[in-house]
Amino acid sequence: MTIDDSTKPAKGPLKRGKPTAVPEIEPDSLLIDQLGERLESLQLLRGGGDESQTNQMLEAFGSSGIIEDTMLKELSSKEPLHHTERFDEAHRQAMRALEVFDRNGSRPPSALNKVPRLIKPIAERIVQLFITFIVRSHQKRLVKQLRQLYALREANSPVGSDDYQLLATARIQVDAITPDLNKSSLPLPAFLVGGAAISGTASFIGRSLTTDLGRFGFAAGFLIVGLGLFWCVLKAAGIARSRARIALDGSFKALYEVIGDAGDPPKDQAKMFAVIASLLLLAIWIVVPGVLGFQAIKTAL
Repeated sequence: MTIDDSTKPAKGPLKRGKPTAVPEIEPDSLLIDQLGERLESLQLLRGGGDESQTNQMLEAFGSSGIIEDTMLKELSSKEPLHHTERFDEAHRQAMRALEVFDRNGSRPPSALNKVPRLIKPIAERIVQLFITFIVRSHQKRLVKQLRQLYALREANSPVGSDDYQLLATARIQVDAITPDLNKSSLPLPAFLVGGAAISGTASFIGRSLTTDLGRFGFAAGFLIVGLGLFWCVLKAAGIARSRARIALDGSFKALYEVIGDAGDPPKDQAKMFAVIASLLLLAIWIVVPGVLGFQAIKTAL
């Protein structure tokens, strides 16, 4: 009995393993497409409440902290303005706040309680100088960062869109007022007078340190003056903080909320200024008496 040829096994070596798949030709994929898909997925995951998948997505982006998480959140938002219809109103309110702050922020203190009448004019002038420094520094920093934010969001807007037109107009307006608001932190004449006074005081101190009485007198006077300056700095910082809170904080917080995903408005340096002044005063009170004591001991020996 013969076997039909059709039932015979095929000749030749047998190929083992999985059959090779024919690769599919995919269209060209750009990195911008992949990045956009990942950011959209991240935005959906944030809204869906799936924390495990969100963490995986964050780890894929290399997020490892609060700041990085905030950066990804802001990056996932593609809208130049979150509330386009309210931007013009918020911008105008912020400009009005800057006007009020520029006109009144560096004015002399309204009242200095518990200051002897004899030294009150000097104290008012010193406090006003510190207020001017804090206020104008904050004003320049605020305007600079606002102008930068407007310019970047303008570049992020589709050309010809409502967001683009609004941001371009606002940026041009801020450009126009920037030179007027970038005032010197301290008036130049006061700085020159202060420099002359410091030079004369240094010469007097140098002559007074030649005697024991002069050294102790200098130490006592220095501590008193240091305490007075410390009080002036704290007073100026408190007044500057209060004026910034009244004129700027609410308006700029509302503006940044309307813009959306822009972080917080810049804060004034009143607190930092007071902290640095306190540390310097503490250092002076420790170092100066120590130096004088060392000179006295050295002279006695």
